[in-house]
Amino acid sequence: MTRSASPPATPARRPFLDTLSARQLALYVAFGSFSVLFLAALVAFFVTRAQATLFQAPDMPGLPGGLWLSTGLIVAMSSAFQGALVAARKNQSSTLLRRLWFGAALVVLFLLTQGQNWLHMQRAVAQASVRTLYPYTFYLLTGLHAAHVLGGLVPVTIVLWRATRREYSSSRHEGVALCAQYWHYLGIVWLVLFATLELSV
Repeated sequence: MTRSASPPATPARRPFLDTLSARQLALYVAFGSFSVLFLAALVAFFVTRAQATLFQAPDMPGLPGGLWLSTGLIVAMSSAFQGALVAARKNQSSTLLRRLWFGAALVVLFLLTQGQNWLHMQRAVAQASVRTLYPYTFYLLTGLHAAHVLGGLVPVTIVLWRATRREYSSSRHEGVALCAQYWHYLGIVWLVLFATLELSV
C-alpha cells in the first residue's frame, strides 16, 4: 500500500512587527502621538462647548465658507499623493514627479485658504457684540491641523528631491508610500475636525 503524499507545509506567518520597516513603524508611532493630541483638542472643544454659558455670540456669523474649499483641497491632496504612489509602483518617473508637484502645490494652497478662513473669523470676532470662546476653539482645531500640514512639507520636499534623482521604482518606493499615508491621515483628521465644527454651530 502506498502512503499518500503529505500536504506541503505552510510557511509560518511572521509577526506583524517583523514585517514593518523602521520608518513605517516610526510613522505609526507618530500617528499614535498625533491622534492623542487631536483627541485632546477635541475633548477640550466639547468640554468648552458644554460648559460655556454663551458659546457663540448671537450676531456672530457661521463658519467661513472657505472651509468647504479647504476640504476639497485636502481630498484632492490625498488623491494626488496616492496617484504618485501608483506612478512609482509602475515605474512612471515623469508622472510621479508631476503628481508630487501637484500635491505640494495643493498643500500650499490649502494653507493659504486656511489663512483666509482665519482672517474671515478675525473680522467676524471684531464685529461681534460679545466675546465668546467659540472663535478660539475654531483657531485651536484648525491651527493644530495646519501645523501638521505645514510640517508635512518637510517629507514632501525630501520625497520630491529623491524623485528628481530617480531613486524610486516599482521595487523601491517606501518614501512615496509613507508620504501618501501621512496625507491620507491628515485628510481623515480634517474631515473629523470639519464635521465637529459644522455640527457645533
